Amino acid sequence: MTKHLADSILFSGIDSKGLKLIEQAGKYFTAEKGNFLFFQDDPADRFYVIISGKVKIGKTSPDGKEQILMMAGPGDSFGEAALFAGKIYPANAEAVIKSELMYFTHEKFMALIHANPSIAVNMIARLSMLLHHLTRLIQRISLEDVSTRLAGYIIGLLPEQECDIVVLTEKKMVMASLLGTIPETLSRAFSRLSEVGIISVHGQQISILDRSRLGEIASGEKI
Repeated sequence: MTKHLADSILFSGIDSKGLKLIEQAGKYFTAEKGNFLFFQDDPADRFYVIISGKVKIGKTSPDGKEQILMMAGPGDSFGEAALFAGKIYPANAEAVIKSELMYFTHEKFMALIHANPSIAVNMIARLSMLLHHLTRLIQRISLEDVSTRLAGYIIGLLPEQECDIVVLTEKKMVMASLLGTIPETLSRAFSRLSEVGIISVHGQQISILDRSRLGEIASGEKI
C-alpha cells in the first residue's frame, strides 16, 4: 500500500515514515464496478486517491447528457478541490471497474499537512495540473472541431518511443463524451482520418499511417 501512495503525484517525494503516517490517516476500501463514490452536488467531505482501477469523473446536465471530465487511474487523486473549498462536489465519480482506493477527510488531511508541509506543495502542483486539464478540455470543446480533438486524443495515447500503433482502451461512447461529442459524430471523424490515409482502424487498434499529418490536424489544420 505504501508503495502505491508513493507513486501518486500527491505523495511523491514523501519519505517512508511520512508515507506510513499517510496510510494510517486514510481509509482503504474497494469500490465495485458501477459504484458511485459521490454524486454531483453532494457535500464534499473527503477526497480520494486511486490505488488500482479506474474512476470516471463526469457532469450530468438536467436533460441527462454526460460530459466526462476525466478518467482517473492509479496514482490519481480527485475531490480535493471541492473538499478544501468547503463546498459541494461539482461532478459525479463512478468506478468504471473494480477499484481500490483510499479516502481522507478534511480533518485528517490537514493534520498530515501540518506534520509534513511538503504535502501542501504537492497539493498545489496537483491542483495546477487539474486546472490545466480542465482549461484544455474547455478549449477543445469550444474551439476545436471533432477531427482535431480526435487527432489530439490519439497522439496523447502514443507511447514516448517511436511507435505507430495505438490500442483504444475506452468504448466509443466514453471516448465521445471525453471529446465533447456524440458517437455518430466521432465515427465520422474516424472515417475522415481513415479516408485521407492518416490512420487505419482495425477494431480497437489504430495504426498511424502519417504521424506528421496527424500532428498538424491536432494543431488545428483542416483535413
